[in-house]
Amino acid sequence: MHARVVRINGSPDRIDEGIANFRTQAVPALKQQEGYAGSRLFVNRGAGSGMVITFWRDEQTLRASEEAMRGLRSDGTARFGAEMQTPENYEAAVQHRPRPTEQGNWVRITTVSGDPAKVDEGIRHFESQVIPSFDRMRGFRAAVLLVDRATGAAVAGTVWDSQRDLDDSAREATPIRATATKVMGATSPQVENFEVEFAELLAPVGS
Repeated sequence: MHARVVRINGSPDRIDEGIANFRTQAVPALKQQEGYAGSRLFVNRGAGSGMVITFWRDEQTLRASEEAMRGLRSDGTARFGAEMQTPENYEAAVQHRPRPTEQGNWVRITTVSGDPAKVDEGIRHFESQVIPSFDRMRGFRAAVLLVDRATGAAVAGTVWDSQRDLDDSAREATPIRATATKVMGATSPQVENFEVEFAELLAPVGS
């Protein structure tokens, strides 16, 4: 499975407009695309920021949908009071979803720029060390690792029942993140917290 990430740097007073547009316009259009496998909408109401992740059956259907979704993506980001940014394409290398992601959950997103030569090592570490560590924590629901093998860039997401569970996990998450970042050959990870406003997966994956 592959994924497209669209980052949103908008206006706090436009968040509800953007969410409504995503639900009524973007989701129905996405469902008409060959290979569409699901989507996520995350928002930070205080900052006016957000992230849309769409999942696709394979790289071919992801690439084929780019032009068809361009206009909708531009309008959608404008509804958040944001300018359209260049989408990021990734391989969904790890998908650990013992519990479904639902509206009202919270997610911690970590973005790194790593070493392409260390991507496979990073994937193995995420599966063997990161996931078992989070599985033991209260409120943990899921973890996903997206990678770009050509550049070494990666996006890791962990999903939590509530903001309190996410906040309570922060202390333990810090050394876990530091080690995983080092394994990926990266430094200075970007960490963002969001509320889940929309979550749909047409091809559930559990482990």
